[in-house]
Amino acid sequence: MDLQEYTRRKPVPFQNYVLVLILFGFIVIALQYAVLSVLAVRQKMEAINEQVDVKLSAVNTQPVDSAWFELYKEKAWLETRVQIARTDSISLSVNLKDSVLQLELKGVVLKSVKIIDFAADAFFYQLNPGAYHHLFGTQAQGGSNYSTIVKAPITIKKAPKDTSEVRTEVVAKIDSAKVEAVHWMLTLDNGVLFKIEGTDQYLKSNWWVGRKFWFWQDLHKITQDLRQTVQFEIPEYQPEIRVHISEAEARAIFRALPVHPLICIRF
Repeated sequence: MDLQEYTRRKPVPFQNYVLVLILFGFIVIALQYAVLSVLAVRQKMEAINEQVDVKLSAVNTQPVDSAWFELYKEKAWLETRVQIARTDSISLSVNLKDSVLQLELKGVVLKSVKIIDFAADAFFYQLNPGAYHHLFGTQAQGGSNYSTIVKAPITIKKAPKDTSEVRTEVVAKIDSAKVEAVHWMLTLDNGVLFKIEGTDQYLKSNWWVGRKFWFWQDLHKITQDLRQTVQFEIPEYQPEIRVHISEAEARAIFRALPVHPLICIRF
């Protein structure tokens, strides 16, 4: 007899089955997350289009061309700024078309900043005129905010004894000027997530601090979405606008704004 007839296959280790099952589970969850994320964007768009002001908007019944839509956006932008100018609070005007960000009080420009760069979700480019007016045709208010810097820093100083001590203190302050990575974000009441990144040409601040800040924010959001995905629920989608300005200006604007600032955006 041939001895090969009596040879037996080595049993597959149980651990291999476990690894295959785990890998299969990850693939299923990843596919489920991808599909539900796409559905979340569609659901968000449908929810906006179902709003009463959007459904009753007369502009949605007219044929729209790009030139007319740009004029409509400009009209909504000016009307929103007039609304905010009637308030007594410092506000933020974000003109993405002209790459200008302004700090204003009662319509008076307190500080104007050049936007270095910005990125926005494709969601905003799919808005019809009525949906655009629903998001950007009225003033938005900031809700929760997170940042890498303190909103109102407190400094405790001792009075100098003489002028020589004052000079020494000034020189030491200049030499040891603290450089901070400035990144902050606001969740607006219209559902838009507005992010500011401080960016300088020579990157004086700690690059890793900024990356770590955004990493934890993204990780928190992904964790929430995955928890809903596993429960076969469509995760909540928040359209996002990310703006890059200089670090010094990002710091000054963040600390000048109230805790819940009014914001108008020209997209």
